[in-house]
Amino acid sequence: MRMRDLERASGIGRETIRFYIREGLLPEPVRTARNAALYGEEHLTRLLAIRRLREDRFLPLGVIRVLLDAPPEAGWDSPDILPHVDALLRARLELAGAREDARAILADMPGGAEELAELAAGGIVEVADDGTVSPRDARILRLIADLSRLGFNREAGYAQDGLKRYLAAMRWLAEAQVRDFFRLTGPRVDEEKAADMAERGLGLLIALIGELFTREVLKGLAARRNRRAGDAGLGEAGEGVTPDAAGRGAG
Repeated sequence: MRMRDLERASGIGRETIRFYIREGLLPEPVRTARNAALYGEEHLTRLLAIRRLREDRFLPLGVIRVLLDAPPEAGWDSPDILPHVDALLRARLELAGAREDARAILADMPGGAEELAELAAGGIVEVADDGTVSPRDARILRLIADLSRLGFNREAGYAQDGLKRYLAAMRWLAEAQVRDFFRLTGPRVDEEKAADMAERGLGLLIALIGELFTREVLKGLAARRNRRAGDAGLGEAGEGVTPDAAGRGAG
């Protein structure tokens, strides 16, 4: 198919398609002339996958590239591998307690009911028909409320997109971890041992992710400070020299 056909079938514009080719997300087309090329089903399949991963799961292009290029790993999700480990883990990891009224948790927040509806629509929490949430989702709502009280709220410009990015990242990490767990650990241990490893490993992974995230935030702040210091240094070095004067001196 030609570019116009690929645009029409994928719903993606030609400039974006060309960008994906330059970035290695799509293979090069078959060049039939200097300004003509043919695209195959692989181009369309990958374009539709990229679109779905970006629009539905909010994944960045770097993660999408890894997913598209990963070799298939057949067999890891076979129901014969650790068939009861999910029930064992749920019994160990599910938070105890009764379901709670979600609106009551956000009662002191401006626009609490509207924000709750947005959180549910975005998949951040799951609200039942009676307005209640599970103990874990209740904890999530309280953490969101605490962040809002600190100033990380809609009034300050913090939108739901930020939480959706976190959710998308966590889903991708969770899916990758589950796949690796069943592929690498499943064939080697029994279900009790697998549940022990998963329970303890999950806590360690959560701590590890927290430390990695904190480190990267601090690195980002340091990079910002260094950029500002560099800009200030350039300003001091060039103080009193106009662009015209600098150009005349160079000539």
